[in-house]
This record gives sequence, structure tokens and C-alpha cells, in this order.
Amino acid sequence: MAFTQSAFPVFLVILAAAPAAQAQVPLQMSGEQPAALVRDAFASSYGQALADEFGEALSKAADPACLGTKKIAAASLRQRGLDLMVKRGTRMLEQSTSLIDSKAYDEKLAATGGQSASRELTQLSNDADVKRYRELERPIRLTAVLDTVFEQFDRYAESAKIKIAPVSPLASGSDALLNSDPTEASEKALKDFVATHPSPPLRRYLKLSEDAADATTAAVNVDQAGKTGPATFFEGVEADLA
Repeated sequence: MAFTQSAFPVFLVILAAAPAAQAQVPLQMSGEQPAALVRDAFASSYGQALADEFGEALSKAADPACLGTKKIAAASLRQRGLDLMVKRGTRMLEQSTSLIDSKAYDEKLAATGGQSASRELTQLSNDADVKRYRELERPIRLTAVLDTVFEQFDRYAESAKIKIAPVSPLASGSDALLNSDPTEASEKALKDFVATHPSPPLRRYLKLSEDAADATTAAVNVDQAGKTGPATFFEGVEADLA
């Protein structure tokens, strides 16, 4: 059974399946909590640019009379929108990771990477080259989270007929957002780093990261994933927007 089109981008973020030169340890192996990851994503320069875009969309969609009645300053809409997306984005990652069977993941990783694969990944994270690799990779991970949050929101807003302009760069066509996306520069930096640092620890880390991503894919509850879509994460957001 294939993932639905609406759900698939979410699992690109969670599973972090990537080519060898851009390997990412899946979220449950990174030791990173969804709430912290989403907060860091929105604290990035790209996250702040998206927050600006969302704040502007909210300002254009808001009824001035309603704002006056509720005593809400128009200038506060950006922060309110940011808080809303951090909350909903955290929920998105939490619900998505809950679809992964940890026992199945452990078994698959052990089968492909070796019985000590999980422990190895933890140990390798202390290697200097691996640390630098993860620093260079992090903007890609944060950007993927942000893009997925707003892609899912835009799809839900359209299906629920919420009158607000799309925010995700692909939907809005915003050149400013597209130009502020750090992915391309980060991918080049990663490629250059891997080419100039062929250390055994880094090569092993990249291999195990691929194994971990494959194991995560195999451990997803496909039936539940097939039912996952924008409404899973954003149903009821109309009340928050109101």
C-alpha cells in the first residue's frame, strides 16, 4: 500500500531518507525531541522569513472590526501565527513518529547494520568529522520541517476553504522565500565536506544513517500512514485562527 500524496512529505521529514552524501539519522535516533526541533526550525533565518510571510497573510485575511472587538493589535498577528505553527508543527512530528514501530525498527537496523548499529551511531556522534557533518546537514533538516508544516497547512486551508493566502514557497511562489531557502548551499557544503574528509568514522556514519532510514521506512505502520494527511495535523485550526 502506498502512502497518500498528502502524507508522503511528512515521512520525508521523519524518515530522513537521503542520498549517502546527505544522510540524516531519523528523528527517533537523533535524540532530538519534536518540540525542540520545531522551535529551532522557526528560530532559523528561513523560519523567521516564513513567520513574516504567515503574519502578512494573517493581516490581509483578518477583519479589522473583529480585531477591534477582540482587542487584538494587528502587529501581534505575526507572533500569534508563529506560536500557532510551532504548536501545530510539534503535533505533526509527534503524531508522525508515533506511526513508527520501535521494535520493528530495532530489528531491521540490527539486521542490516549489525547488532551494535544503534550503539555505534551514538558513539560515532562524538567523532569530530561526524559532528561537523551534522552541523552542515542541520539547515536541511530544519528547512524540511518548515516546508512540510506549511505545505500541510496550505493543503488543509484549501480543502477547508479557509480564506488565507498560501504560505509555503511552492504554493505562494514567493521569490524572497525561495531565495532564503538554505538547502542548496547546505547540500553543496555537505558534498564538499564528504569529498575532502573520507574518514572511516564518517563513512561508517553515512552507511549506518542510510540503514537507519531504511529501517524506519520498514517500521512505519503503513495502514495508519495511508490515513494520514493535512487534516490529521490541522483539523480544528479554524478555531485558532478565529
